[in-house]
Amino acid sequence: MNKKFSIGVMISLIAIACAITYVVTITVSTNMFNQRIGGVTQREEIYSKIQEIDSYVRSASYYDINESTLINSVIGGYVDGLDDAGAEYLTASEAYKREQLESGSLISTGLEVSKEESGYIRVDRIYESSPASTMDIQVGDIITAVDGTNVLEAGAEAAITSLDGDENTNVRLTVQRSGETKDLTVVRRSFTIKSVTAMEVSGYGYIRISDLNGQTDEQFTAAVQDFQTKNVQGYIIDLRGTSGIYDCLKPMLEPFVAPHLIANVRYKDDTAAKFLETEEEATVTVPIAVLVDENTSGAAELFAVSLRDHAGAKLVGKQTAGNGYVREMRHLSDGTALVITIAKLAPSVTASLDGGLKVDFSVEQTGDPDFAPTGEGSQDPQINKAFEVMESLSTVPNE
Repeated sequence: MNKKFSIGVMISLIAIACAITYVVTITVSTNMFNQRIGGVTQREEIYSKIQEIDSYVRSASYYDINESTLINSVIGGYVDGLDDAGAEYLTASEAYKREQLESGSLISTGLEVSKEESGYIRVDRIYESSPASTMDIQVGDIITAVDGTNVLEAGAEAAITSLDGDENTNVRLTVQRSGETKDLTVVRRSFTIKSVTAMEVSGYGYIRISDLNGQTDEQFTAAVQDFQTKNVQGYIIDLRGTSGIYDCLKPMLEPFVAPHLIANVRYKDDTAAKFLETEEEATVTVPIAVLVDENTSGAAELFAVSLRDHAGAKLVGKQTAGNGYVREMRHLSDGTALVITIAKLAPSVTASLDGGLKVDFSVEQTGDPDFAPTGEGSQDPQINKAFEVMESLSTVPNE
């Protein structure tokens, strides 16, 4: 039966609907307005305070102002004031170096160095296949001068920056080792970072990943394919001290993980988006052990937990760093860059990486990690445990 409404009732209903719409619109608009005004007020306070300090210092300070240092320090202070442990402000040279490292290709001497207590710089790493790898220089050596300028005079930061430069240019280094000093000339050139080392040990495929960069996936999948032709009984994947970019993970996971959603990301406004998903059929069916430690971070943690959640891998070592966030580098107009956290990872099985990944077999480390195991026993208790776990898991080799 049809119902009839009077014109008066219909007008009343329309008026009520309009009133509700008006109230909702005003409420939302007021909240947005208050948030924006609040942000403007806070920004004005920041600018006003900086201007007040700057005016006074410029008029009264005994010391001259280095404008570049001042600008970098002000921006650095802003970043330090953020509630973001992953936020960084990078100089133009630092941003360029970061991009090279993430790409997996460097134009460099091949030396990674750091400032030591004396003020000089210490060699921490020598990249394989780099110019420095063919020179008489070792990890632990002290560089006291670069291009004839003493590091103490130039400053360690400036000396470190000067190690990099244009391709096919020379840099002269004064190197000290065990009380002896020598001069070396190294040619800067382009080379690919070897981030994957693979070896067959006692019938198992051992793969060490030092970095996750733009070249790692190709190197890793080549190692896996080689091991598959050899029908290894299982894989030991060493991620101790490893971090890097997420972009390389998909092809690295696909030999081990059937098509599956690996992780989403969640943004500040609580919206979510698909982040990582495998699409190829898995080809590896043998057991997997993954070595991790407190310095296994970010992308390496997601790789490890994905192998555990979707391929049955066992984690050996120590609880990981707990860095389950996605960060973005934004270049500024002058070549510098800002890195901030933009989202939080949400793995599809393990709820979160907060607090780090708990391992299946906890082993304290004594001494330096053994990244070249022989299978005949090692001074590295974590690598020994990984082989022990593999022996307990292994059944029949791949056919």
